[in-house]
Amino acid sequence: MEFLIIGVSHHQTPVAVREKFASMEETERLVCKSGPEGGTIRESLVLSTCNRLEILAVSPQPDEAGREILESLSTVSGLAIDEFLPYINEYRNIEAARHLFRVASSLDSLVLGEPQILGQVKEAFRQSLREGRAGIIINKLMHKCFRAAKRVRSETSLAGGAVSVASAAVSLARALGGGSLSDSSVLLLGAGPMAALAAAHLRRRTPAALTIMNRGLEKAKTLAAKHGAQARPWDELSPAVLEADLIIAATGASSPVLSFETIGKTLALRGPRPLYIIDIGVPRNASHDLKKLDNVILRNIDDLNEVVWESRAARQEAAMRAEGIIDEEVEKFSQWLKSLSARPTVSALTRKAERIRRMELARTLSQHDFDDSQKAALEAMTGALVRRLLHDPLAFIKDATGAGAAECLRPDGPCDHSGDCSPGRDRLATIRRAFKIEPEDGQFCG
Repeated sequence: MEFLIIGVSHHQTPVAVREKFASMEETERLVCKSGPEGGTIRESLVLSTCNRLEILAVSPQPDEAGREILESLSTVSGLAIDEFLPYINEYRNIEAARHLFRVASSLDSLVLGEPQILGQVKEAFRQSLREGRAGIIINKLMHKCFRAAKRVRSETSLAGGAVSVASAAVSLARALGGGSLSDSSVLLLGAGPMAALAAAHLRRRTPAALTIMNRGLEKAKTLAAKHGAQARPWDELSPAVLEADLIIAATGASSPVLSFETIGKTLALRGPRPLYIIDIGVPRNASHDLKKLDNVILRNIDDLNEVVWESRAARQEAAMRAEGIIDEEVEKFSQWLKSLSARPTVSALTRKAERIRRMELARTLSQHDFDDSQKAALEAMTGALVRRLLHDPLAFIKDATGAGAAECLRPDGPCDHSGDCSPGRDRLATIRRAFKIEPEDGQFCG
């Protein structure tokens, strides 16, 4: 059994491609059709954010599982595999664990140290639990992941004064506006978590006016009341755009809400006054064709790199300490995997010894007329005898695990790790041959 992570992220995949994978529900339906009862993918988790879509899968056939995931992503995106394959990242086993720990600790985020990603990872785990897709590997992996993220936040300054995608968007807005929003009328589209963060940062920058619009008017009113803004119904989008100097779009819409036609008609009434649009939605909220319009300055989530780079540079020292914490927690998880690999052999040996003990005890009791106290004494004595006899073989198995048997997660075939796993594997094989036992199929090697 192995585990792998396959997906796309902001590092190598432009938003024009990332937005094709934004349907998390469809991805979960296709990728997670297998389950604990059988199939290629035994456990799974889907992490979908504005900057990444990554699938964590546990499988006894990782190559086949990888192919299934790519086929599912092709179905979700409408793209041929060859079209998005250059953007795909894949991690396996310990490197997959390291990647996940870094993601949850915001070391892999567009905005280094941003706090939202940990909550998104936790929600992905809760969803996997709710749907019965998380088994022993994902459960342990995620709890170790959360511990690593907690240590990074408590033991480093990485999250100190952390910024988010929303705050980076507001910083970009200020830069486009000459360093201040005090003379700008701002229109915020959306009322979800990202829009709420943007509203909070906008309020601190005191724009001349702030209007919030959402397809659900009540949510817009609630957010506007919290931040001293005005809420308008969605059917007033055109007049609201006409009055705005800056639009920050952060809706969860599956297609652009700011179309070429709508903005083009509005521009005809605005005169030469420029319109700044910062689109942080994935899928994009603003049509890419808007860049063709005169007096429209359009930026999307990929353009935030120019804003966050200074913050990233200032956090590098904390990031180095955080990487050390990740290394420590990955090693602890690796040790757990090592112990897990020996469990089938331990269980099989213990079961066989107990079966023999009970069989011989039953035979002895049937041949003699023992009273209850004598039977209890024999039960205790034979149990202690078996435990004493098993002590050295079990210690030998534990030592074999430490010698590298579990560094290899393949139940057969060559080791795919850089270390030499063969001594430990040979020790466990010797134990199984000596005691004529076999672990159950489908377990980790050992």
